[in-house]
Amino acid sequence: MTPTQAIKVTRDELGKDPNLRIVAISGPGEPLACPQTFKTLQGIRALSANIDFCLSTNGVLLEEKTKQLIELGARTISVTMSTVSPETASQIYEWAMIDGKRLTGPEMGEKVIDAQLRGISSATKSGVFVKVNSILIPEMNGEQMENLARALRDAGARLQNIVPLIPFDNMVNERPPTQNELQDARNRASRFMEQFYHCRQCRSDVVGIPGADRIL
Repeated sequence: MTPTQAIKVTRDELGKDPNLRIVAISGPGEPLACPQTFKTLQGIRALSANIDFCLSTNGVLLEEKTKQLIELGARTISVTMSTVSPETASQIYEWAMIDGKRLTGPEMGEKVIDAQLRGISSATKSGVFVKVNSILIPEMNGEQMENLARALRDAGARLQNIVPLIPFDNMVNERPPTQNELQDARNRASRFMEQFYHCRQCRSDVVGIPGADRIL
């Protein structure tokens, strides 16, 4: 969907239901790396000053983009961050482009984690409510949720949502956690971060109230 299309859809849906208050922007791809994201936010903000934005990001560019997001009125951001171990990050992320360089391996993992935590800190210090979505991959980060939650707390994040892996793409051979493993990870992480327990896997192409939403 182009920015023009997204703005039109928003205008049309607000016309049908003026009680709509939140517009969410996510992938595929990294929204903060796309100029179209900011063009879309600007256009929607011009439609209404009462719309709240919820932006999903991997957090690597968040520190750099915080000021711009604040100026557009973004007050809630969801960051996907699943580890504070560079070695584990190098398994989760195939590669990352940082400072114009394509990086892989633990060096990449370390820089990604550092950028994510700095981004979370920058956003929260600016008054943004940051929720972190952490994907539980039992054989990779199953024992790391406490350390991750502690780091997120120290960076200023307000809420953590630990969700089970859905195997696909480069994770197709990894198994999802059992319900007991998921609950245990949440319980351990809750020592440091408030946990979100009622997540429903959401789509980026729907409108309405969860449970009564419809596909655009």
